[in-house]
Formats: sequence, C-alpha cells, structure tokens
Amino acid sequence: MDRLYERSSRRCEAGSLDPAVRDAIAAHAEAHQLGDVLGAARWCCATRSVRLKRPGLLMRLTKSGDPDKEHTTVALILPRYLVVAVAGEQRGVHVRSIRLEDVSVGRGLASAIDTGVSATGLWTGTTEPASFYIGLGDDADGRAFLDTLRGAITEVKSF
Repeated sequence: MDRLYERSSRRCEAGSLDPAVRDAIAAHAEAHQLGDVLGAARWCCATRSVRLKRPGLLMRLTKSGDPDKEHTTVALILPRYLVVAVAGEQRGVHVRSIRLEDVSVGRGLASAIDTGVSATGLWTGTTEPASFYIGLGDDADGRAFLDTLRGAITEVKSF
C-alpha cells in the first residue's frame, strides 16, 4: 500500500518553535499544571508532514480526513511527560500530553503504511484511554526521537 504522507523529522530547541505552537504548548501546560514544559524538554522533535494523496470522497463528505495538505507535529519528551502539538493551517494548533508512566508505544495499524508511532494511554484531560498516532520521519532524527521516547518510558516505569 502507498504511503499517506512524506515526513521529515528534525531535532530542535523548544525555544525555536513557531510562536503560535510555543504559546499553545505553554497554555496547555498551565491549564494542566505541567510546569515549564518548554524549559524542561529533554528532547524536542518537529516533524513536517506533507499529504501525498487527496482524502477519499467519504472522508471529504464527513470531514474526517486531514484538512491540511501539510502540517507540523512537535513532540517533547519531559522528565515525566510526553507533550504533542499538531499544527496546520486549517486545523489550528492542538496540544495533548500524557504521563510517561501511563503510555505505551507501538507500531499501530497506521505504521503499515506510514512512519511514526502510536501512543496509547490516558491523555491529560480525558477519562478514557486512547491512542494517538505521532507521525515521525523515517530519518535519523525521527528514529532517534523514538529510541529516546522508549528509553524515557522504560526509565520512568523502572522506578
């Protein structure tokens, strides 16, 4: 099956993120009492995703397809949390977070045709566990982020 997105990841400093993304992350952190998320980030990864195909007719009619031709996913690994922000022209900026001790990561169904990882657990502000797919590039920084995330989860769950 063909890939849905062309993705490229790069390690970056949290301070160099787009101001709208930084502001949304800071607002989420304040609302959920996560502290200085941007200052505490151990690893920050920004992934640019470009949709390769137009969504199918059913997805367009139900508006369940990706509204943006291109979007950015920012993922930050903190000492105890994973914070993910997704930003696109149509969708705006959406931020979510999850405690590392509560998350499990795996390839998920989308990984068969896409690069990234499915993070499952109880996301901040929710009452039911859910999965969220974090698109990552199949490049050195995307793989390094995933290795670092798995290591951070293992470290937190070992205590």
